[in-house]
Amino acid sequence: MSALAAESAIQITKIKEHIGAEVRGVDLRQPLDVAIRQQIYDALVENVTVVIRDQDLTATQYRRATEQFGELMEDQNRMYLAEGEPLVSVLSNRLKASDGQPAKVGANATWHTDHTNQERPPKFTCLYAVELPDSGGGTSVCNMRAAYEALPQEMQNRLGQMETANTLISSARFNIANPDILAAQKASTEPPMAHPLVRTHPDNGTKAIWFHKSKTETVSDLNPQETQDFLESLLQSAIKPEFTYLHEWRLGDMLMIDNRAAMHKAGHDFDHKQHRHLYRTLVRGDRPV
Repeated sequence: MSALAAESAIQITKIKEHIGAEVRGVDLRQPLDVAIRQQIYDALVENVTVVIRDQDLTATQYRRATEQFGELMEDQNRMYLAEGEPLVSVLSNRLKASDGQPAKVGANATWHTDHTNQERPPKFTCLYAVELPDSGGGTSVCNMRAAYEALPQEMQNRLGQMETANTLISSARFNIANPDILAAQKASTEPPMAHPLVRTHPDNGTKAIWFHKSKTETVSDLNPQETQDFLESLLQSAIKPEFTYLHEWRLGDMLMIDNRAAMHKAGHDFDHKQHRHLYRTLVRGDRPV
């Protein structure tokens, strides 16, 4: 297929006014044409999240597909990985912590952006459906650029002066933490990673609210519990239905999220006797500014 024919075959359709686009007409088992890859990238930046439909990927093919969008980085939790693929992590309701108990994935399911305790957090989170329950278990994504722009100017100014201190898990959330994450945090000698509460997108200069509530130890001069209360209040006021998209998974879907302008959360509204199994890769980003 010529480059012109390949480019004309791709179909990108907006899902909602403020968020989401659907991509059809590409086969991620094959290397993407440069022009098509740029189209997908541009759609992702514009719409904050894109779903690429109708894929059929092994873990290795999935890793290779997502590598086309940048350097992959390791997941912080090294317990749950696809066999033979150290850069592909597994999200599953059947995972067990090291003590043999179910991993506490539901307790910490809240709006977040990934790995904020890293100096260079992932710019993209990529998810691929391997096995799905009959219904429920969707992934919600929110356009935090639109959420920020809808705030009053006074609130924008206040947030723009604030800084977060990020760790593996906030001390205010130790009682509901995954025991392995909690143990790693207590053993860590790394100082908290400082990031702005509002970050600027390197591609278009827009600003977005940006944090992971469970990983934020403090915001500016607030103590840990005050920080949790403040961030929860901010989420309640900023996240609105018109800025959010609930991705209801189909087998063959690959969902890409631009973490620099989005938050996301997993749904747990499904029959947990059934299996929700996703692959995840993380594309390394820049240090937030």
